[in-house]
Amino acid sequence: MKSLLIMAAACLALSACTTTSIDTAIQTNLPKACQIVETAHVAFSAVAATGQVKARTVAKVEAAYGGVTIICTNPAGVTAADALIRVVSASVVISTALKEARAAE
Repeated sequence: MKSLLIMAAACLALSACTTTSIDTAIQTNLPKACQIVETAHVAFSAVAATGQVKARTVAKVEAAYGGVTIICTNPAGVTAADALIRVVSASVVISTALKEARAAE
C-alpha cells in the first residue's frame, strides 16, 4: 500500500511535466513497479497455498498478475500511461487480496 501512495505522489508531481518526460519517468520506473507486483504476488501465492483463500479471489489475482506480466515482459507493446495504470491496478488487486487472505488465516 505504501508503494501505491508513492506512485500516486509521483503521478501528481509529474502532472506538471511534459508528456515526454512523464513517459520517460514511467518507463524508467516500470521495472521497479513490476518487481513490487511480483513480490506481492509471491506473498499472496504463499498464503493462497494454504487453501483458505476463496477461489474467486485467487482468480482475480491471477488475472491481474497475468495482465501485468505481459506488460512487464514487453513494455514496448503498450503506452507508458497504460502500463502505469495496469501495474497500479494489479498492485491494488493483489494487495487487497493479500490482506483478505491474511485475515482468513
